[in-house]
Amino acid sequence: MNQKVLLHEVKGQGEPIVLVPGGLSGWLSWIPFAERLAHERKVIRVQLRSVELAEAGEPYPADYGTLTEREALLATVDELGLDSFDLAGWSYGGHVALAFALEHSERVRTLTLIEPEASWILRETGHAKDAISKNEAYDRSLSGREITIDVFKDFLVRAGLGAPGDDFESLPSWPVWVRNRQVLSTIGTIHDYTDSLQRLRALEIPILTVKGTDTTEQDAAVVDDLAATAPRVRLLDLPGGHASHIENIDRFLDELTRHTATGNR
Repeated sequence: MNQKVLLHEVKGQGEPIVLVPGGLSGWLSWIPFAERLAHERKVIRVQLRSVELAEAGEPYPADYGTLTEREALLATVDELGLDSFDLAGWSYGGHVALAFALEHSERVRTLTLIEPEASWILRETGHAKDAISKNEAYDRSLSGREITIDVFKDFLVRAGLGAPGDDFESLPSWPVWVRNRQVLSTIGTIHDYTDSLQRLRALEIPILTVKGTDTTEQDAAVVDDLAATAPRVRLLDLPGGHASHIENIDRFLDELTRHTATGNR
């Protein structure tokens, strides 16, 4: 599968870290983190292909899916000459980052996963069956649809990013979210990706996995099962929901710095 590189920005000098965003906020969500990390290291923010196409108003390829993003990430780090790097991903970006690490573990020094949307882990463990069944049906129901504002708000509630009746329009992230909302028409493809617990058990990369104390049942179950399966995992609970790292930037960056230091082995 030939892929052009992802949109990306490089700041700073030193040990490289690659930041993969969630599917709604895109790479803008990593800006405050990148600005601080770039004081001491090289920081690469990438944009997901799905967000790039949504922002450009372009249609999604018929074969779009997790492998599209994984292989485009590979093309990007290859072009940048990154033989070894720390890798961090949030939400769908966490799902892509884990898929990359499982396929190219020799390239990843440390892995940080913030509530990765890796539903395949729950299929393999058999946990949260009701939640994953309902969420998969909902996600697939959005495939190919025009995502209206009402549908979008319903998704935000289901994703743990707000409650029914919340004034989403007043949130600072609303303009970006609503601009990128058509990304949700591809969310069902997450469930097409398959992998194995055997490969996860063999993944010797140090992993920091993060979840919010108020997150959804499915997202919490993915993080817990990941922590219970991979051999070198540290679990971090932060106050908040699906975006707990954004709600607790200082604490998260402290933990990330501590974690990536374990990669110097």
